[in-house]
Amino acid sequence: MIRQTRHGEAIRLATSCTECQRRKQKCSREWPCYHCQSRRISHLCQFVPKTSARIASGKSGHVDATKGVHQRSKNSGGDSLSNVDALNVTEDLRVLGYLPDPQNLQTGYNGPGVSSITRDESQRIFSPEMENALQALPPKPYADILVQQFLNDTNYHYYCLYPPTFTKDYSQWWADRTSGQTLNIEFTCLLLRVCTCSLQFLGTKLRQKLELELGETTQCLTERSHRAARLLSNTISPGKGGLTQIQQLFLTSFWFKTEARFIESWHILAAAIHEAQELGMYKGSFGATITEFDCEMRRRVWCLLYAWDWQMSLLLSRPPIINDICCSFELPRIQLENTDSFHEVPSPIAHMVLQCQLGRAICKIPGVVGGLISPAQAETIQQEVEKWLASFPPTYRVADPNIQWDKDYQYVALQRCQLHVVGYMMILSPLKGYLTRDLGSGSPGSESSFRTRAVSISLKLMEASHRLFNCIFPASAKFHFATFLIFDTASFLCSALIHDSARDLPQRKKVIEAVRLALSLMEKLCRLTKSGAISYAILRRLMAKLSLSPEETLILHALSLEDLGIGQEPPNIQVDLSSGSPRQTSTQSVVPTFEIFSDIPETSNSLDWAIPGMAATQNPNLNDLTDIDFGELDQIWDWENLDLSFDISSPVVM
Repeated sequence: MIRQTRHGEAIRLATSCTECQRRKQKCSREWPCYHCQSRRISHLCQFVPKTSARIASGKSGHVDATKGVHQRSKNSGGDSLSNVDALNVTEDLRVLGYLPDPQNLQTGYNGPGVSSITRDESQRIFSPEMENALQALPPKPYADILVQQFLNDTNYHYYCLYPPTFTKDYSQWWADRTSGQTLNIEFTCLLLRVCTCSLQFLGTKLRQKLELELGETTQCLTERSHRAARLLSNTISPGKGGLTQIQQLFLTSFWFKTEARFIESWHILAAAIHEAQELGMYKGSFGATITEFDCEMRRRVWCLLYAWDWQMSLLLSRPPIINDICCSFELPRIQLENTDSFHEVPSPIAHMVLQCQLGRAICKIPGVVGGLISPAQAETIQQEVEKWLASFPPTYRVADPNIQWDKDYQYVALQRCQLHVVGYMMILSPLKGYLTRDLGSGSPGSESSFRTRAVSISLKLMEASHRLFNCIFPASAKFHFATFLIFDTASFLCSALIHDSARDLPQRKKVIEAVRLALSLMEKLCRLTKSGAISYAILRRLMAKLSLSPEETLILHALSLEDLGIGQEPPNIQVDLSSGSPRQTSTQSVVPTFEIFSDIPETSNSLDWAIPGMAATQNPNLNDLTDIDFGELDQIWDWENLDLSFDISSPVVM
């Protein structure tokens, strides 16, 4: 095998991987090779450069060469530069940044006695931050539960960790801790991050078990572990943590995003990207000293960072962190997890590779990034997204997908829904403005055409978001797409109905049904998340202002008890919106609810909602939107974009 380095040099690799050499098998001479892939040990499949045998033949050669340098210097007699210790030159060049740090060439936990921590930094091992982190980590039986939960469920949202290597490193970490060995700081941070993220996506029974046996709510546990991990992470110097540090920073951003703290998530994402740039992940090739597996792990992590960057930039109206002009990276190879018996099962990283491809295509459209999007650019975006959707393999395609793997591999359905909502979200984003305009008879035909298209895409996005909701509810109710996309789309559809004075909105009845569906989904989420509760309150106020015919009012009344989740008495758990801390007054129920509706103006008699605990009164007033604490949604959603600047003092006609 031959591999190109980042400088374009050809490095000849061994004709057989190390595992095939050890087992004396014929190697297929590709990575991962046939035997390693079949045995599901692709991470052990390595093709070592032929010259490495000479390099690893012993330090004596290097020492002898060094002695030769000193001898020649002594014989030459005079030049002051010849007296410089040759062994220190390499270290000096590394400090100046001309050579890579050795730990940046490694992946995962180094194991005992191979810690990446330098002697000058060894005091960090016994620092208060490390002690605090070890205290925040649950005992091993519970840590095992959380790690297993993460690898079996949460990890499939983005697949930032490769389970075989993490499991091996996790076992080694506990063995080192039990035997009193030095613990790797970067992996300790990563382990804490895995636990904090896992605590956010627990099922009801598992959450009850942990809360009962540990004596704390899972929210308190995840916040305490997060604080401990952040303090420990701050002791790692920039550019010194390697791939493990990048992974734990990504999980930190993921944790903030799940908690709907989007601004903090974006800033941590920037830190992870800068660490990745220190390792040269944005380049198309890596050094010959890095194994093919390590190269693949770097490609995967950079793919995640790139996809998150362009999506978060659009979500927060920020310029992208990554300069696409300077990137020449390769996409991950999705066959790493495939074996003979599972060669048709979609790779867990495939959905992120596809999103990365879409980001590359969108960023190539002139003027799209960091500016207002013109109608011509909106057309181009739609064409690119439709081309992207059409390129999906059968398992992920929009129309008539192949669902044979959905039952045995639940992540397939989740990732399919993620791809669909991302595509529709991209098409709708530049068209939202056409939903908030009152188009009269004199409006240009192009605007009417764009409004028709915006309504159609909104309905498709709502349908795809509903499928995503069904995949993640209730265990993963905090998954941000579930709340934001449903709420945001329904809000703009409400604005379209409010501005539809001529009552000629395309597919008007379907729009009302979509808004009704969104309210029922938000009603379910409001029992589990604070952002869901806020979204539900705002949607009720917007719907109270709709001017509907008697027939359309009946459509809004068509909410079934099953849709609304009525039939089970909600627990008496109240949340102070200023602090977000729960206060439980009853132990009979396990699903939290958020009592934030006492200040909501009641709806008119024509919208007499039959929702327990929700009184129905009159005179809705959209001025009250300015008095609502939008909480986390205030970071990504601006209700003024709905263009609701009408006379709210006028009577509501229902």
